[in-house]
Amino acid sequence: VCVNAWTGYAFLVVSKKGTRKVVVGPKSYLLEYDETLEPIELSTGTPKNDKVLYKTVYLRSLNNKVSDLVEAETLDFCEVSIKLSYRVNFEGEPEKWFNVENYVKFLTDHMRSLLRNVIRRHEIEDFYKNAIAIVRDAVLGKQDETGKRKGRVFEENGMKIYDVEVLDVVIMDDSISKLLIEAQH
Repeated sequence: VCVNAWTGYAFLVVSKKGTRKVVVGPKSYLLEYDETLEPIELSTGTPKNDKVLYKTVYLRSLNNKVSDLVEAETLDFCEVSIKLSYRVNFEGEPEKWFNVENYVKFLTDHMRSLLRNVIRRHEIEDFYKNAIAIVRDAVLGKQDETGKRKGRVFEENGMKIYDVEVLDVVIMDDSISKLLIEAQH
């Protein structure tokens, strides 16, 4: 059986003896008689959860996009909801890329925890005015003198968040939201 790995994709080949090899595209691979492709499961939905999983043998290793919804509370107990889109690449040793069973859930769980902690340190007025900068600094690190950010690397599987888009910030309490908008006007 011939299996193709397209550009920006990879798959894991496992033999009955337990040997593993990662094939990174673009490349074709002929399976030996005792080899199979190891499936992975990915969380779906927004916010990401493990109730409905997408099963595949292909890992998108370049220009991957993972969206999520983070609900958090500010220092003054105001609840906010942030819709995000992470840009992810897999770097380094391809053998590590498959070390995490569900990399989408792994990424979103870790980032939700980190962002909730950061948002908890800001009052709602400050957070609402600077939400994009606060989130980007927390996820990607602060800009260096050249204006670049280092990104967030996950040592466990070689995953790197190289960009994050803040798609929407919603204040869950309508009365507080209206007051902030009126104060800005």
